[in-house]
Amino acid sequence: MKKKILVAFFGLNLFGFVACFNCEEWKYIDYNGIEVEVRNPVVSVNDSLSFGYKTTGSEYLAITKSFSHFSNTVYAFDCDKGYGGDKYPLVSISITSDTDFDETHPAGTELNDIIYTRGTIEGEYGVYGTLPEFDPSTINTYYMYLKAIPNNDNPHRFTIEIERVNGDVMTATSEEIVWE
Repeated sequence: MKKKILVAFFGLNLFGFVACFNCEEWKYIDYNGIEVEVRNPVVSVNDSLSFGYKTTGSEYLAITKSFSHFSNTVYAFDCDKGYGGDKYPLVSISITSDTDFDETHPAGTELNDIIYTRGTIEGEYGVYGTLPEFDPSTINTYYMYLKAIPNNDNPHRFTIEIERVNGDVMTATSEEIVWE
């Protein structure tokens, strides 16, 4: 009798264990902050500023599966984490400087029209262009480029502000950047 109970117990728990391998619903990633990353804070005259942002506080999202017949709850534990992309995609991105950049971009004015990156336009991946040319959810926010040079020798700090589809707004400011 004890043997049958043990077999039943382990059999039902094995069912819960095997259910963990169905990862279709555990494919998104979420984060609670961003951090600006500047690749070359001292920019030579013939070079461009390369920067972007990385996410902080990332977690992979899973839902719970309840099995009412067995009163078991199972969590995904070894899935292809994050392959579905952001749980809450970007709806806007804005990049500004704390210093006048040029006549058309005074301090605090959005610089998006002179920031270049790669993204997807109409299903074509890897297209190169300025931020306003893309749907924010399809751009490469890790590698952005500023080819223009400011009209002054003052150091700049760039602020990146993003808004996600769920209404979250996150902001981060870069280290000081100078042009030689």
